[in-house]
Amino acid sequence: WGQLLHQKHMPPGETALTAAGCYRFVLSNPHVDVCLCGPKNRDEMRQALAALDSGPLGAAETERVKTIGDHVHKTVKSFFA
Repeated sequence: WGQLLHQKHMPPGETALTAAGCYRFVLSNPHVDVCLCGPKNRDEMRQALAALDSGPLGAAETERVKTIGDHVHKTVKSFFA
């Protein structure tokens, strides 16, 4: 899927999220019981594991991710539409 990781889908003034940032967002949600990752290589696996060491997102970063997610959901055509 990956729309959150591409700069072309971002709202004006925002930079694309990283996979680690997305993992941290999901892992910060108390309603999520399972988070899967699908790394293509060792570097991506290291980034995913680093997200665990970084801990949960703060309030400001959580709101940023939600704003980006809302924008992408409203503007990017996907197979969910």
